[in-house]
Amino acid sequence: MKRRLIILSIMIFAFFSSAEISQAQDSIKGFSIKFTGGYGTMAVRDLNTFIESQENYFGDAAAVLGGTREGEFNKINMGFEYEAEFIVKLAGNFGIGVGAGYIQRSKDNEMSLKQELLGEITYSFEPKFTAIPVNLNVYYFYPVTPSMNFFLNGGVGYYFAKFTGDYRIDVEIPAEPSEWSESEGEVKDRGLGFHGGIGFEFNMGSNIAFFIEGRGRYCKLKSWEGNETSTSSFGFTDKSSGTMWYLEEFVSDLGKWYPFIGISKEKPSDPDIRNAREFEGDFSGVSLRAGIRIKF
Repeated sequence: MKRRLIILSIMIFAFFSSAEISQAQDSIKGFSIKFTGGYGTMAVRDLNTFIESQENYFGDAAAVLGGTREGEFNKINMGFEYEAEFIVKLAGNFGIGVGAGYIQRSKDNEMSLKQELLGEITYSFEPKFTAIPVNLNVYYFYPVTPSMNFFLNGGVGYYFAKFTGDYRIDVEIPAEPSEWSESEGEVKDRGLGFHGGIGFEFNMGSNIAFFIEGRGRYCKLKSWEGNETSTSSFGFTDKSSGTMWYLEEFVSDLGKWYPFIGISKEKPSDPDIRNAREFEGDFSGVSLRAGIRIKF
């Protein structure tokens, strides 16, 4: 009797398992791989505020010293983006996608201040933001014609982000040896972001399609940690690590407050410092994208 119950249980389990597998196979229509390239904006926020402040600082210093300013500091904004994604087509024109992307924004800046009696100071700054988002998407495909689909997508991404900032100051004083100082910093952060898109897909054959889409993204990261190494022509070397901070610092010679960013273990606190808070890197923006989807 016990043996019969065991056999009966196995048969019932096998029956329901085969039924569930059959239903799953009916609901999954196929899978595809999507390759995307695009060009878009990025809000950036605190870094761009700092870049603008350096532009203003050199302009104010030139006015006070009676010198001339050459070059310019440019804000970070536009740049290329890439993504690869695996999509499973479900019943009812829906699909689920899992993929990873790459975002980069950078700008090389250089500015100099010349004064006939005092000499020349040159300041170069090379900031770069990169991020690797791992995305989970939900798709809805609507067939407009036999060869064209309209689609919507939206989802969540987990961003692994990095910011590097290298700067160098060169000083040329008449009848004096040249002087320089430079710094290399790297900070990282990670966190969630959200995105959504809309586009059209054009079938170019039975298993390949070309698409264009617009996408919006929201992602703000506010816990950047890393390190910085500073050196100079005097043989000075200093290493620091901790949190990246955004603050405003008062420059008494110019009588103004200027935004500044820096790394330290503790929150900066000084009579000449105000509005100190953790640095924010804002990857939010919009992009125009295109690519191909290979269907299997």
